Amino acid sequence: MSRAPGSPPVGRDAHLVAQIDAIGNQLCQAVDGTFDFYVHTDSDEIAIQKLAQLNNFTLDAVRRTIGELEQARRELEVRVEERTQRLNLILSATNDGVWEWEIDAGHVTLSPRWARMLGQESAEIRQSFEMWLGLIHPADRSTVEHAFYRHLDGLSDAVDIEYRVRNARGAWRMMLCRGLCQRDERGRALRMAGTLSDTTEQRLSDPLTGLPNGAYLDLLMQEKLGGLPRPPLSLVKFQLLNVAQLFDGVAVERAIAALRKRVQALRQRLPARVALMALPEHTFAMVLELDAVAELDRVLEPVEALLAEPVEIEGRLVWLSHVSGVAIVSLHEAISADEWRRQARLALASARQSDIGTRCYYSESLRQWERHQGRAEQMIRGALANRGVCCFLQPIVDIVAGTARGFEALMRLEDPVEGLVNPGAFVEVAERTGLIAPLWEMLMDQALPVLKDPGMRERFGETFLISINLSPRQLMDSRLLELMLAACARHGVAQSRLQVEVTESAVLSDPARASRMLERMREAGIQVAMDDFGSGYSSLAQLTSLPLDTVKIDRSLVLDVSTLPRKQHVLAAVVALCQRLEHGVVVEGVEDWETVRLLRQWGVREIQGFFYARPMPMAQLIKQFELPLPLAAAGASANDAAG
Repeated sequence: MSRAPGSPPVGRDAHLVAQIDAIGNQLCQAVDGTFDFYVHTDSDEIAIQKLAQLNNFTLDAVRRTIGELEQARRELEVRVEERTQRLNLILSATNDGVWEWEIDAGHVTLSPRWARMLGQESAEIRQSFEMWLGLIHPADRSTVEHAFYRHLDGLSDAVDIEYRVRNARGAWRMMLCRGLCQRDERGRALRMAGTLSDTTEQRLSDPLTGLPNGAYLDLLMQEKLGGLPRPPLSLVKFQLLNVAQLFDGVAVERAIAALRKRVQALRQRLPARVALMALPEHTFAMVLELDAVAELDRVLEPVEALLAEPVEIEGRLVWLSHVSGVAIVSLHEAISADEWRRQARLALASARQSDIGTRCYYSESLRQWERHQGRAEQMIRGALANRGVCCFLQPIVDIVAGTARGFEALMRLEDPVEGLVNPGAFVEVAERTGLIAPLWEMLMDQALPVLKDPGMRERFGETFLISINLSPRQLMDSRLLELMLAACARHGVAQSRLQVEVTESAVLSDPARASRMLERMREAGIQVAMDDFGSGYSSLAQLTSLPLDTVKIDRSLVLDVSTLPRKQHVLAAVVALCQRLEHGVVVEGVEDWETVRLLRQWGVREIQGFFYARPMPMAQLIKQFELPLPLAAAGASANDAAG
């Protein structure tokens, strides 16, 4: 039976519609994302039952798919979390922060770790690119910008640049910035991202002490000099001279720990805002906003007092010697960091040449001294390159026999500008720079042939000596004796006709080692003389402990001896002591007849001085030097001696 369109269903049709509507109502739950239900029907109609069952199959499939997706999501979250933790671990291990530059937006996002590096809050920071660049040291900013834009323009594969940045506490940190640019399919830059590594420990820190290093000192000096208004400033450097004593006989780790402990104590003696920086060769520096010596004393005296105290290590006490240098920059003085550093270096070098514990202030005279040192070194190097080392000879006269016992070989340098230059102008520089050895070897090559020169042999016989000076550095050279024997063999002269002269200062640096070296020389037949005895500090013990053949008494004991009775007593006593010890005696610096007469009365027979001859080249010596007539025996009158 048919029904009119739009009329309600009746009978069986109405029942089917109701069943389908019931199924549809149940399926409405899925609209809200709920799939954990089953469709139920009490219809006997096979088609309705199949429809309900088909919906239940579909719901089962949806639930399985959702479960699988949920499982995949959880697995993905786990993998993402693992990768995130792994990345965080890597960034933590490398001390890296992360940055991202949104190029179109113009802002930079910085990770919490990067913020912590700069001493800021650990939350993520977003700021303009210009603000980020504003934290960079002015001297580095243009280089950093150049590196970014080169990569942005495609001229470099990546950003890899190191620069200095100021943190929230006002201190400078070193940062290593690496990054890459992300581009779209047309190659247009979208964003740039990368990492920031804090390399301060590697770049601005001293690994031994943990203090800021010389690079940090440079930053601090530039900042202080560039400040407006600029305060008065002083750069202080002090050096520990004998740190090696800490390491003598103890484990290296214990010695380092003791040194670090002393350095930390030094830091605590300084005002809280004054940084202590470690430089090479156990040197330390600080910058003080002071220019008055009295105020500097107040700050530095506690530090120097601590340095004078011993360091205890493994039950023993070790005293560390020190010197210090100060360069003061007045309020309105224009000066560069390089010049300021040079002034402090000169002051410290001057202190090293003085007594232990000395504090030396820079002055213009130090600059003049440095220039002299520089000129002297250049003069030495020029002389070595151009064979400009000259040998002058001064006779050692036996006044009793009227002969020349020997000749002291004295070095002169031939300078194109200054002409002949005496040793006082260059020996100290030669010793300090290590150039004394080649100078001495060149002198030996001129002095030893004097022994075989026909003119010298005809005038002065076959037995005279050549006497040559040794510097402290040479005396400590283990190869010295071999060099001397090789030189004698090369020139065909007997080493028994060679005499070396050493000063007490050369011996005192290491008496035991010096004594062994001198003893080896005597065993080889070379004679040994103590030179300049009586000048400055003299130890009578050296006369008995050192292997000596001769003592040469310095001119300081001889000068004006004929008119000063007290000086006569001293000189007579020294001469008598040397004679009783059976040392040969040579008196240097004799310039007048009265002194010769006194010395002869005391039994002296060997004299060196201007009274007989000044130092001169060999050719001039052969022509001009006349041997004196033999003097009468000791105790003769002046008239007899003169006759």
